[in-house]
Amino acid sequence: MQRLVNQIVPFILAGVAIVAFAFGIMLLAYLFLFGALVGFILFLIAWIRSRFFAPKTVSRPRKTSGRIIDSDDWKEL
Repeated sequence: MQRLVNQIVPFILAGVAIVAFAFGIMLLAYLFLFGALVGFILFLIAWIRSRFFAPKTVSRPRKTSGRIIDSDDWKEL
């Protein structure tokens, strides 16, 4: 009887490992689907906000006053 159990145990462990692997793959697939769904919903909300509630005034970037010193002094170092 002990010999039979010793021969069957590796097959049982392999079966459990295969089932655990398949369950992990299915869980990962559901996580990807859930993430894609949440991302699509967030994208849809942002698209609707930008489409219907766009800011009325266009903000122009301000030009900063300043000067540029162009020289080749750094080449002498």
